[in-house]
Amino acid sequence: MIKNSIALILVFCLIFISACKKDKVKTNDCLPDTVAARQILNKRATVQKQPNGLYYLIEQGTIDTKLNPCNLPPDFQIDNLTVTITGEVKLTTQGGPGPCCTDDFVIFKISL
Repeated sequence: MIKNSIALILVFCLIFISACKKDKVKTNDCLPDTVAARQILNKRATVQKQPNGLYYLIEQGTIDTKLNPCNLPPDFQIDNLTVTITGEVKLTTQGGPGPCCTDDFVIFKISL
């Protein structure tokens, strides 16, 4: 009887400890080999749909820089939607088929 009680207590302790264990927050970095140029922390932005069907994020307070999110969730792919974002702006080579002043962006957190 005592052995069963001790075993039961140990099982509950293990469950409690594993439930409280804090792992590193895993980010969905879709550009893992690109160096971060800067961090954005809880900043307001507007989702903007382009004629080519791509979505950009326009940071509040900027007029010419577009963030090209590599992991924008489908629920947030709504033109002119105002969101709050946290993530990393990656070093981006300008040029090519995209518009000027577009920086790659990895979203770590996005909310309305």
